[in-house]
Amino acid sequence: MKYFQYLILVCCLVFYPSCSDLLEETPETFYNQADVFSTEEGVETVLNGLYNALGNANYYGTAWPNLILPVSGKFYSSQKANKDAVGLNTTPSNIHLDDLWGQAYATINIANIIIENLEKSDFSFSNKESVLSQAYFIRGVAYFDLVRLFGGVPLRTIPSTLDELHVGKSSKEAVYDQVIEDFEVAKRMLPEFEEQQSGRPARLTANVYLAKVYMTLAGEDGGDPTLWSKAYDEIIEVFNSNVYQLTPTYAELFEPGNENTVESIFEIQYGHTGGTRNSDIVRIFTPSNSIYTPSNLPTFGRIRPNKETYDDHLNRYPEDPRIAATFIAGQYDKSDGGTQKIYPERTNGNQGFAVIRKWFDPTYNGTTTARNIIVVRYADVLLMLAEIENELNGPDNAYQYVNQVLLRARDTDGDGTGDALQPADWGSMSKEEFRSRIMKERRYELLSEGQEWFDTRRRGYQYFLDEVVEPHNSHPNNDPNTDFIYPSDEKNMLLPIPLVEIAGNQSISVADQNPGY
Repeated sequence: MKYFQYLILVCCLVFYPSCSDLLEETPETFYNQADVFSTEEGVETVLNGLYNALGNANYYGTAWPNLILPVSGKFYSSQKANKDAVGLNTTPSNIHLDDLWGQAYATINIANIIIENLEKSDFSFSNKESVLSQAYFIRGVAYFDLVRLFGGVPLRTIPSTLDELHVGKSSKEAVYDQVIEDFEVAKRMLPEFEEQQSGRPARLTANVYLAKVYMTLAGEDGGDPTLWSKAYDEIIEVFNSNVYQLTPTYAELFEPGNENTVESIFEIQYGHTGGTRNSDIVRIFTPSNSIYTPSNLPTFGRIRPNKETYDDHLNRYPEDPRIAATFIAGQYDKSDGGTQKIYPERTNGNQGFAVIRKWFDPTYNGTTTARNIIVVRYADVLLMLAEIENELNGPDNAYQYVNQVLLRARDTDGDGTGDALQPADWGSMSKEEFRSRIMKERRYELLSEGQEWFDTRRRGYQYFLDEVVEPHNSHPNNDPNTDFIYPSDEKNMLLPIPLVEIAGNQSISVADQNPGY
């Protein structure tokens, strides 16, 4: 089973000096768990291994954007091996699906190793509680990703061994219970914002994730609307803390080298360290042979916003400064001095799409990038709070939150005055209109930051049809050779469990596969 292959590799990276040493060193030189967890330095090493697993190319570094963005229904990808996901017909053997599943569980296993060893340890390290809290938090993140993508999944809360390799599928409810429990523990133990290590989660990060959990459970088909109140209790604490703020302008959020800003709540940290590939985010979004390709290094530029994704923002707010900060449209300059026409000047072929410009990196060296992956930032919190307030009490008190995001969007010089005309402040909406508009506003503000799958599913199947399938299939500029006709099958509310898991896990059978696959 591929999961166990990941497990062996990850344990090798965490507990041994190097994988190559396995062929050269005698067993007595290997680090074992007892040695690693007997010193503060050893514990910190394992924690670094946990973050490396989360940001690994098989998880957030590559598999995540390659799969989650196209299968959201808001992006196109020219990657031939991923055509099934691009057309919303993901197969259980999809390469990115397989990688993501395996690496998510490898990440969970490292978290389990940390939790088991530190919970049972009699050592009193200064970093013991901090490391333990982060292990609970990252395990919660991984299971929250899995349950939203797959529904019920195997629930592993102790380190995996050969004797306990085969684990059955738990219910979605059981997985969510574990997610909530992990975030609650993390919330009690994580350091306050002022004490957190740069690039690591603070206590309030757990509040944000708990709010996302309760929003998801409140808004989905058959969900519990009383959970909007729990979501509010979590997110208002983040707002009232006053420790996060919006950057003066939207564009500066994505300037190369401007990582971990005042707006950052959780980012996957990268950097030019070592020679191991750490993230493909630069190659995925940067068009090849363009002036944005550092030193003419090969990039793919394979993931592009769908035509309706670009047009929807442009039609809503033609003068929105975020459009220029988010997209390159019409044409781009090539490294040879020429130009390349793209959408909307061109509508056919792989170049018949606009380009996302948020993730360029002039320091990309062909292997590593210093660009972080933004997972949660303060604008997301404000939009969440606006949505939650509207669900509880209507829009009157919700405008104040979304209007902060809109004011910053209008501000191009950072003086706080909002010199552009659009997007104008909101007002005079019904509860239903506000609900519809806030979901679109999330897309305009957060496009390509990994929220699209969840935002297009967490409002239920009919919302998915109305906001994803119909606008895409009816777009007048669709190219029959590149633009897929999206199926309306309800199976697309979840992804399929990978074939390698069903084939290799003796406690899971074909009958456990998600409906429609």
